[in-house]
Amino acid sequence: MNILHVTLGIPPFRSGGLTKYSVDLMLEQQRQSHTVSLVYPGHIYGVGGVRITENNSYKNIGVYEIINPLPVPLLGGIKEPSRYIRTVNKRTYKTFFNEVKPDSIHIHTFQGVHKEFIEVAKEFNIQIIYTTHDYFGICPKVNLMDHLGNICYDYNSGVKCATCNVNGYSMFKIFVMQSELYRFLKDSSIVRKIRQREKSKNNLVLSVNKSVAVHAEMKNIHANKYIDLRKYYIEMFSLIDLFHFNSRTAKSEFEKYLNVRGQVIPITHSDIHDSRVLRQYDKNKPLQIAYLGPVDRYKGFYFVQNALNELKGGNWHLHVYGDLAKADVDNDPNHYTFHDRYRYDQLSSIFKHTDLLIIPSIWKETFGFIGLEALAHGVPIMISEHVGLQDVITHGETGIVFKAEESELREQIAAIIKDREILEKINKNILQSEFVFSMEQHTNRMIEFYKTGV
Repeated sequence: MNILHVTLGIPPFRSGGLTKYSVDLMLEQQRQSHTVSLVYPGHIYGVGGVRITENNSYKNIGVYEIINPLPVPLLGGIKEPSRYIRTVNKRTYKTFFNEVKPDSIHIHTFQGVHKEFIEVAKEFNIQIIYTTHDYFGICPKVNLMDHLGNICYDYNSGVKCATCNVNGYSMFKIFVMQSELYRFLKDSSIVRKIRQREKSKNNLVLSVNKSVAVHAEMKNIHANKYIDLRKYYIEMFSLIDLFHFNSRTAKSEFEKYLNVRGQVIPITHSDIHDSRVLRQYDKNKPLQIAYLGPVDRYKGFYFVQNALNELKGGNWHLHVYGDLAKADVDNDPNHYTFHDRYRYDQLSSIFKHTDLLIIPSIWKETFGFIGLEALAHGVPIMISEHVGLQDVITHGETGIVFKAEESELREQIAAIIKDREILEKINKNILQSEFVFSMEQHTNRMIEFYKTGV
């Protein structure tokens, strides 16, 4: 097959789960003798029309860059929705498809993608597959969380969107973030500090008074613009032939907005290897709990912190690995250790000293690679009901799924502190279960999905 992937870009310019999965899938497809290329939204010059340039290949994968794409807000939100629904001439995309001649287009995100790209693909009768890595297109902030840090149930109105995106990235900032210079400076210490400061600022929850004021000011001015924005992306979604849902959680959320055709196929990546070991649990030692991820409300850090603080004095210790560690958190050395951001090559060492990994997400997390990585090391995981990874475990047997309430999380942890045999049982069951997370197996499944739709 000749497969064209639409992504945010390639490492090191882009990172994260979406990039990791798409790159590893492309490399495995290439290894299996498929023709593979990718196209991504690149520079915005502000002048001239849309064009596509061919970049240097990435590990023999053809790389194409869309010049003057739509803006790419990443997780920053959309402040000026009208900038994201700009109409362009279809000529460039027609020329591109005539040259590349893909059999299938696998889209991993709509960020930066013009609707005309999808429309021309349909005109060329090219099959279009979409993987639901997040909720962009439905939610400008990607995660379907409102400005107070709660799950958003505002399906039709644009009022909450106006409030949530009031601090969205400016067009100048997006211009800089999509520039060639930023690619070289992205991982510099200065830029990392700026990103951390911005993230910390955006994580602050709006006060009630401010949120009410924003609603009153924005309601009539901007709500309809966000309705138009969602309509734009819903029209793009309606042109998708097959949805690849990486979890039942993702499928359930998309079905609230769309009539969809597709399959739930859990994802993986090429660094997931069978490293499972039999573990020992000593009830006389503190339960070593790990949280890997940003200290964010939507990721559930404060949720798990509040539950654990009710067990102060208990036999437990939480290790926090992630961006903004120590932010707005009382550092109790008896119960908390903050390790800052981890590298992937540190995971084996981290899991070696972990009894239990907690993934307490409040948002409807579409999958959760870190949980899969823990399972590959034989580490029991405790995940909230909102995490899509629950599709690959059996509650009480190979993991624990808890209702997203502090009281239940607290009770589940307290039970394990008291009885470590719970973890011993889960660890043994993980070791005895079939390991089905290889990238080769997943790629075979995806190629079958491309060909049959099932």
